[in-house]
Amino acid sequence: MTGFLRITKLDLFTMKSQLVMYLSLALVVMMFGLMGSSVTILCITGAWFVALMSSNIFAIQEKNNLDRLYGSVSVSLKDIVLGRYVFSFLNYFISFLAVIILHFGFATFQDRTIELSEIVLGFSASFLVFSTITGIQMPIYFKMGYTKAKVWSMVPFVAVMALVAIPAFVPALSGIIEFEQNRCAMACQGYA
Repeated sequence: MTGFLRITKLDLFTMKSQLVMYLSLALVVMMFGLMGSSVTILCITGAWFVALMSSNIFAIQEKNNLDRLYGSVSVSLKDIVLGRYVFSFLNYFISFLAVIILHFGFATFQDRTIELSEIVLGFSASFLVFSTITGIQMPIYFKMGYTKAKVWSMVPFVAVMALVAIPAFVPALSGIIEFEQNRCAMACQGYA
């Protein structure tokens, strides 16, 4: 067995006690599903949730001083990093499958049609969100450790939220700018 697979397996065993978190993911997805959300929104919500949970392995590692355990497994640092990324991707993929299964249930219950293009869009958007957040967050945890990186790890979540929220503010912002330009033009005409 290669080194990164050993680390992935070790991470799976380490996080076995955290399986209750997946129930909370199912509850969140069910809540959004009952509100009639699209599969894309459900997938993004699942990706967001799993990206948030992916830091738990670092917290458990630091809290239980598992660095000695990882040191006892004869693998290189590169394998440890790759194994952690594989573990995170497996979490994402399992949650994506769970979201799709729940969506099929809701679609059947609500007599809605399920389109493959919607599922592909949901996978693409959710994978973009997940990979962006974990791509920024995980190197911070590897570099600083969980305790020191808690605040910095929130940066990708805030950045993604800002990117999602900006389109909603653009019309309002353009209205404010237009109002100010009109007010300034009227004031400038009054002085002429």
